[in-house]
Amino acid sequence: MMGEREEDDDTEEAWLQLRPMEPLPSQCCGSGCSPCVFDLYHRDLARWEAARASKDRSLLRWPESQSCPSKLNPETFVAFCISAMDRLTKDTYRVRFAVPGNSQLGLQPGQHLILRGIVDDLEIQRAYTPISPANAEGYFEVLIKCYEMGLMSRYVESWRAGDTAFWRGPFGDFFYKANQESSSEQLPWSYQEKTHFGRLGQDLIKELVSCCRRKPFALVCGSAEFSKDIARCLLCAGLTEDSYFLF
Repeated sequence: MMGEREEDDDTEEAWLQLRPMEPLPSQCCGSGCSPCVFDLYHRDLARWEAARASKDRSLLRWPESQSCPSKLNPETFVAFCISAMDRLTKDTYRVRFAVPGNSQLGLQPGQHLILRGIVDDLEIQRAYTPISPANAEGYFEVLIKCYEMGLMSRYVESWRAGDTAFWRGPFGDFFYKANQESSSEQLPWSYQEKTHFGRLGQDLIKELVSCCRRKPFALVCGSAEFSKDIARCLLCAGLTEDSYFLF
C-alpha cells in the first residue's frame, strides 16, 4: 500500500497540483520591491522544476527564517493582529499591529513592508512604511490614506481591532542617514526620476506637489520647527490641513 501511495504522489497530475501559481498583475504593488512577487514566483517555479526532475519533494520546503524575532519574512506573508485603529481624518487611519513576544520589528529608516489584501476574490498588495519608532517594542504602526475607488482602501476600511492582516518584508536597502545626501543610483529605477536630493524649500515642494497626478498626502517627520516650516510650505503649495500628517 505504501509503495502504491508513493507512486501516486509522483504522477504528473500530483506534481502539477504542487506547481506555483503565477501572480496576478494586481498582486504587484509597483514599488520596486526586491524581491518582487514575480521574483518569488520564478524562484519557486525553478525550485519546483528541480524537485519534479529529481522526484524529491523535500526540495520544495524552505527552512524557517530566524532572522527576526517578530518572524517577519520577506518571502512569505506573516499574520499580525490589529490592536488599535484610529481614524485621524475622514479618509486616513493610523493602525497599530501587535508584534509577538513584545519584540521589535527591526526595520531601518527607509525600509517598508508589503500588505496583502483580498477584495472580491482578487488578491492585491501595496507597500507601506511604518511610522512607529524603530525601537518600538511589542507593536508597529502604519498610516494609511484611503481612496474612494481604491481596492486596498476597501480592505483597510473593513478592519476592526482584533482582526488579522498579513505582511511581508522588510524591503529597501536605501537607508536614511541624517544630514547626508545620497545618489539616486542607489534607488530602484522606478524611483530615480521623481526623487530629489538637497534642501527642502518652497519652490521644490511646489514642484513635487505639481508632479502628482492626484491630490497627494504628505507625511512629515522631523523636529517641531522643521514640521512647522514644511506644513507652511505645503499649505502654500495648495494642500489643505487634512492632506498632510505631522509626527
